[in-house]
Amino acid sequence: MPWRPINAQVRKPNSNDDNSESDEDEVAETSKISNSDAFECFVIGLMWLEQQTDSASTELMILKQLRDRAAERRHSCLRQSKLQFKLI
Repeated sequence: MPWRPINAQVRKPNSNDDNSESDEDEVAETSKISNSDAFECFVIGLMWLEQQTDSASTELMILKQLRDRAAERRHSCLRQSKLQFKLI
């Protein structure tokens, strides 16, 4: 089964306990999801939830709020920061 090698790598114990905190930091940095990716996932999840006959309105509202939050963060990252010009 293809999940076994991944499972073995994830469950692999650290050989050096002193470096366990730095290993956790590296995993957190490499697995960071971008705001654009999160926004796209929420859009797809929202479309899926709207197609379901048994979805509750509260679920839709929560997912829309999360989508909007990802959109705001994506937009703020795309905005250009202030440019400092020298007056001549």
